[in-house]
Amino acid sequence: MTEALNPEPLLRALHEAGVRHIIIGGFAVNAHGVIRPSRDLDIVPDPDPDNLRRLAQLLADIDARHVGLGEFDHDEFPFDPTRPEDLEGGANFRLETRLGDLDVMQWVAGIDADPAYAALAANALSGELGGVPLRVCGLDDLIEMKRAAGRPRDLDDLQRLGAS
Repeated sequence: MTEALNPEPLLRALHEAGVRHIIIGGFAVNAHGVIRPSRDLDIVPDPDPDNLRRLAQLLADIDARHVGLGEFDHDEFPFDPTRPEDLEGGANFRLETRLGDLDVMQWVAGIDADPAYAALAANALSGELGGVPLRVCGLDDLIEMKRAAGRPRDLDDLQRLGAS
């Protein structure tokens, strides 16, 4: 994993592939005014089958590989994010790619919807980075996700977001 990620290449690739998604995690924290480094880009993709096919193809194109499989080898892990049918199952994936680390989240703690995309999209903010249009989760949703995760970094984010 990288120490700090420049998200622009991943965001540009997602945009150019036509993958609809909502940004969550550390880069959403940045979008809400708390600037801190993040090692990966966390996204929640639109679960539409055509969108997931585009995402699976992009993940294959950028050489996506699982991270953190524990005792499993990459070939032993039963789910492959480059197969649309595995993405359609609603799983979460921690991935290394040649453009940086990417977490594809379809179930998200703190969001009372499965898959989480529709709930997040309803409150998402729009913006851009380097000419790439973005959708970022709303502040209330971000706070709920951070509270549910409860890790030290999340608790720090909550305090810095003024929501502790």
